[in-house]
Amino acid sequence: MKFLNSVWKAKHKKNTFFVYLPFIIVAVLAACSSTSNVPPPAWVTNVQSVYPWDAYITGRGDGSTRQDAEAKAMAEIALYFIRETTVERSRRASWIERDGVSSSESITEENILIESQTRLVAVRYAENPWYNRTAKSWETVAYIEREEGWSVYEPAARIQANAFLNLVKLADEETEPFNAVLRYGTAAAYARSADFNAVRDFAQVLHPAQAQILFANTDSTLMTLMQKQLLAQERAVVSIQCPIDLDRMIYQAMVKTLGASGFAAEGSGNADTVCVVQVEEGIQANDIGTFYYPSLTVTINGRSGAMMSFRVTADRVGAVTPDVAKRRAYTALASALEGAFPAELQRWQSALIRQ
Repeated sequence: MKFLNSVWKAKHKKNTFFVYLPFIIVAVLAACSSTSNVPPPAWVTNVQSVYPWDAYITGRGDGSTRQDAEAKAMAEIALYFIRETTVERSRRASWIERDGVSSSESITEENILIESQTRLVAVRYAENPWYNRTAKSWETVAYIEREEGWSVYEPAARIQANAFLNLVKLADEETEPFNAVLRYGTAAAYARSADFNAVRDFAQVLHPAQAQILFANTDSTLMTLMQKQLLAQERAVVSIQCPIDLDRMIYQAMVKTLGASGFAAEGSGNADTVCVVQVEEGIQANDIGTFYYPSLTVTINGRSGAMMSFRVTADRVGAVTPDVAKRRAYTALASALEGAFPAELQRWQSALIRQ
């Protein structure tokens, strides 16, 4: 009897399963159908509807995983900044002079810096990434909320703006015409630097309204900088004194190297800046011929006294004929002076910044 009851119960359970099997199949198919027909988030069809341009910067990405999609979205934001900062750079190009080679190198460096700047602000990702079953890939949006990003980035932008303005202020207050030219040159070089331009352009793209306010004084000062440099150069005429010379060779070398650095020269001695060149011929004569160990000392004096001084030494030269030996010595010394002056001037310019 117990055996018959067990057989009956087993058969009853089997029949019950087959009774409910059609309902189970329908439920599974309905679940699959509803999953495959989940509508995409609104940003898939219209990013601006969720992340309006005036409040957000966005980048879309897709990939086989969410991580891949997020990485591509982040890369899109970086590319957006590079594209837009290129536009900003072109717009402001007339404010800053650049030669072709240094400009190309600077732009490349700026693009690298611009890409790194995106890591300094808060980049977030959509809370509802979407799996596109048709394409079998994840899609997402990376975004920067402009106000939030500006609150993070503003201190770095302000440091750059104030640094430039301080350099110009020091140049405006400089009483020595010679040093004023160098200080304005330092400010102009700073304005051309990749660091300054990367921050200025990134800020403008990140939050145009706030950047315009922060850099308003900087931009107006930058537009007048070239004129200030020209006026300073007009006042910074250098009088050259070279008591020991040969056919004015050293004098002409000094005029040439000063001119290449933006300074006009004259020989009347009436200028506020006086360049004194003291030549030491170092002549030695023997039975073989005449030999020179030439050197010179350059001292540039201003209203308040000596400003910069340096020494130049040329290689030993000689000849059987004294006149030939002397001309060779002065030729070598003039060439050494022209070669040494730019580096010495740069050294003095750097010293001014630290003062």
